[in-house]
Amino acid sequence: MRLILLIFLTTFFSSITKAQTSCAFVADTCFLPKEGKTVPVESMKATFKNFSEISLLRTPDNKFYLRLIVTENLYFDKVDMLELKSGSKSFYAKQTKQYQHTKHTGSYVIEIWKNYLVTLKDDGLTGILFGTAESKFYKSDSRQVKAIAECFYNEIDKKEKK
Repeated sequence: MRLILLIFLTTFFSSITKAQTSCAFVADTCFLPKEGKTVPVESMKATFKNFSEISLLRTPDNKFYLRLIVTENLYFDKVDMLELKSGSKSFYAKQTKQYQHTKHTGSYVIEIWKNYLVTLKDDGLTGILFGTAESKFYKSDSRQVKAIAECFYNEIDKKEKK
């Protein structure tokens, strides 16, 4: 009985702490497809229940990107409109290509505006629509996006005030 309780509690607490817990940037690199180059970035990321992953990225020239690694609706090398849904609001990225990340995951890298970070911190990310394929995310996933977007926005704000 204790073993079952221990397994349950471990699973429960590990599912809660999937998002990046500190509000500090992590040094990373990212390939920017539209520019055709790999750049150093500062990032914050969260992993969803379905093992999809979102990363908010900041380049040295103060551009912001969103990298989304998806585990469903895989249309490798397809170019179409990507709609990021945040409750009743949407962000549209025209001519977005889904790249093959691994054999079972695809990825998008899109440039976003600073004001969209405010939308993410207020409303989270509730789903995406790529062409006609829709993926919805759990409320807990949306809360994780809210948390990292708030940290990301606050850290950017601190650096800009210096």
